[in-house]
Amino acid sequence: MKGTLAFAAAALGLAVSSVPAVAQAPDRSVTAEYYYRIKWGSAAEFKQLYERNHAPILREMQKQGFILGMEVEEPFTHLAGGPRWDLRVTIRMRDAESAIGVGGEFDKAVAATTKRLYPDKEKFLAEEARRFSLLEEHWDVIVAKVEP
Repeated sequence: MKGTLAFAAAALGLAVSSVPAVAQAPDRSVTAEYYYRIKWGSAAEFKQLYERNHAPILREMQKQGFILGMEVEEPFTHLAGGPRWDLRVTIRMRDAESAIGVGGEFDKAVAATTKRLYPDKEKFLAEEARRFSLLEEHWDVIVAKVEP
C-alpha cells in the first residue's frame, strides 16, 4: 500500500518523504576520566574492592540512564613516576549535572542505589576506606572534544 501511495504521489508530481523529520535533542553529554595511581603491590586488592563496591553502583546508574557509557583501562606499558596512573575509568554522563552536580538527582540516585545494594553500611564504608587507602593519588578530569 505504501509503495502504491508513493507511486501515485510521484505520478502527480508531489514530493513524498518516506522518513518523517524528527528533531534531535542536542547532545548534552559530559565525559569524565578518573585516574588512580595505586600503591605498589596493591593493584589486585584495589581492583577487587572497586569491582565489588563501586562498579555495581556505576552499572546501576547506567541502567537508570545517568551514565551513557563506561570504559576501564590500564596502561599496556609502564609509566614514569610523575605521570603514572594504573587504572583509568572513562565515563560519559548524560549531562553536566550528572557529572559534577552535588546534591542533585544523580547524587540522590547514587545514595538510594548504594543503600539498596549495600545494606551493611559499616562494611561498605570500611571497604571503600580500604580501597582509597591503597591509592597514592587519585584525580578526575572533565574532558571536552576539540574539533580540528
